[in-house]
Amino acid sequence: MVKTRKMTPEISVCAQPSAKDLALIHTLGFNSIVSNRQDGEAIDQSLFEEMRQAAAYAGMEAAYLPIDVSGPTPDDVDAMAALMKTLPHPILAYCETGARCEELVNALMAKEA
Repeated sequence: MVKTRKMTPEISVCAQPSAKDLALIHTLGFNSIVSNRQDGEAIDQSLFEEMRQAAAYAGMEAAYLPIDVSGPTPDDVDAMAALMKTLPHPILAYCETGARCEELVNALMAKEA
């Protein structure tokens, strides 16, 4: 089961789900996913292309915005703001543990405040 954390009505975060979890994630009401995890961080992770294909099969949009383990940059925050305007809501962002996503969304909220 995927445990999500709602950050705003438009976006939630979680640790990386598997590609097979995306149909369930769609039934939970999510219309898009954003991968904030760099491909190749771990041997056992589902790479973005696999996640994108599974999302499309489940009826969701997918975007790839990898965030370095050191945290989001101002450019990352701007890129996420652009995705928030173009992707169908609600959005589920994921990384290894969800921490980078949370940091990114917090930075985005602070910028918009």
